[in-house]
Amino acid sequence: MTRHYILRVPRAYDATRRLPLVVLLHGWTGSAQTFEAYSRMAEKGEKEGFILVTPDGLGQPQGWNVGFLDLSGKHADDVGFVGHVIDQVETEVGVDPDRVYVAGFSNGAMLAHLAGARLSDRIAAIGAVAGTVGLPNADGQKAIPAPASPVSAMLIHGKKDSMVAYDKSASALLAGIGAEESAQWWAGQDGCAKTPCQTMSANGNVATETFSGGRLGAEVILVSIANGVHAWPGGLTRPGHESTPDVDAADLLWQFFKSHPKRR
Repeated sequence: MTRHYILRVPRAYDATRRLPLVVLLHGWTGSAQTFEAYSRMAEKGEKEGFILVTPDGLGQPQGWNVGFLDLSGKHADDVGFVGHVIDQVETEVGVDPDRVYVAGFSNGAMLAHLAGARLSDRIAAIGAVAGTVGLPNADGQKAIPAPASPVSAMLIHGKKDSMVAYDKSASALLAGIGAEESAQWWAGQDGCAKTPCQTMSANGNVATETFSGGRLGAEVILVSIANGVHAWPGGLTRPGHESTPDVDAADLLWQFFKSHPKRR
């Protein structure tokens, strides 16, 4: 099977220095080309000096197999694909093995969760925008497997998301495990404090819950946006930036990644 990805290396790249690597995963019906621009992670990588890899999913429309949900329709091992992409990039440019990160939106956020769990020995932190760690079922829930090593995680989710439900009370196309439960799942796996420290934006629109004290410095942060919909906050569209105030996902995720390298 032939797979594709876009590799962007900062213009100021110096082969004597190892740089952070961010793997960016588009949502269902998306593509690598549109998502690296829409998310503004390509311009962020150029400005901040990290390598960005944006793969394409499979199917028509394109999606990902995240174990509990296959929106590619191809039953491919997409976590294995992410691992192969990291392997390939490491042969082409200098990658810091302690600063490998995965971020995604929607179906891509679900794959970021799964990749973080299954590749926990390689991935320092994940960023999941409008995703979930699994689906409720008759046995309680069908979720991603437990990571072998702690992985820091930042979750960003709008409470008005009509595609991937923020919580059980929300009306959405996919009623997955809610954002708070997903954050608590990661906090439990990482050994973080059970009770988060919460802060609120001045206008009350954005709540940030931080689960700290995890093993090897792991930390989990949930950013909840009261007026947030199913979108990448701060994303770039034809008319301009997304209108959701107070939140820029590209900025938040990079600041989080930058402060959470892999500790072994």
